[in-house]
Amino acid sequence: MKSAEAMLNELIRHVRPPRGCAIVLTERESSGPSDPNWVAASGTMEAPKTLRYTEKVSELRRTDPQIDWSDVKVLIGSRRVAHWYSEVEGD
Repeated sequence: MKSAEAMLNELIRHVRPPRGCAIVLTERESSGPSDPNWVAASGTMEAPKTLRYTEKVSELRRTDPQIDWSDVKVLIGSRRVAHWYSEVEGD
């Protein structure tokens, strides 16, 4: 099982979001092993990056519906959140 941080890093490497764009994974309650225990969100990106993001999230929801949240310490309410905020220009 992938960690939340590993999944976030994989998504970032694939999408290469622009400067100032946040990518966030939020823990969610799952009803079973094939029901994802995470939700992804991103800031505004141009169309090609948005397409890469959408395609990668769709792929990851199929291949890795469950991720390990045990190392994530940031909480918003009762849900753990893994986030990344671009400080440098992407491709």
